Amino acid sequence: MKLPDIVFTKWFRWSERNSIENSDLPGVYILAKFRSVPRGRANMKDEKIIYFGETCRPLKTRWNDFNRSAFQSKFGHSGGSTYKEIFNDMGKNLYVAALPIQELLGDLRPFIIRFVERKLIFDYALKHVKTPRLNLK
Repeated sequence: MKLPDIVFTKWFRWSERNSIENSDLPGVYILAKFRSVPRGRANMKDEKIIYFGETCRPLKTRWNDFNRSAFQSKFGHSGGSTYKEIFNDMGKNLYVAALPIQELLGDLRPFIIRFVERKLIFDYALKHVKTPRLNLK
């Protein structure tokens, strides 16, 4: 079996996140802060990235956890809580891109999701000599 291609969607405004195709699937996602809408698919090494996340539940569900923590100060997502501490805004310039993962040979999907997220954090850290601001651990 071959690792699926790591190709993210284009960037979507945070307020439009639920319109991302296949966001009812588990997967990996990227959050970034931009002043204006970036063109094309997400660049996984863009310095404006503030978080790489993964979920084995539907992406939409995990994004709701982030939203509650970041913008309503409720428990549920450590990255969202850190977002609240650092930015303390309502997500005006927050963008999300996703990599929904279809089912892969039954039980392999969770391993691929976690591997891809950690690989992206590692690649980002190698390029920028730091982790994204919300990926503290």
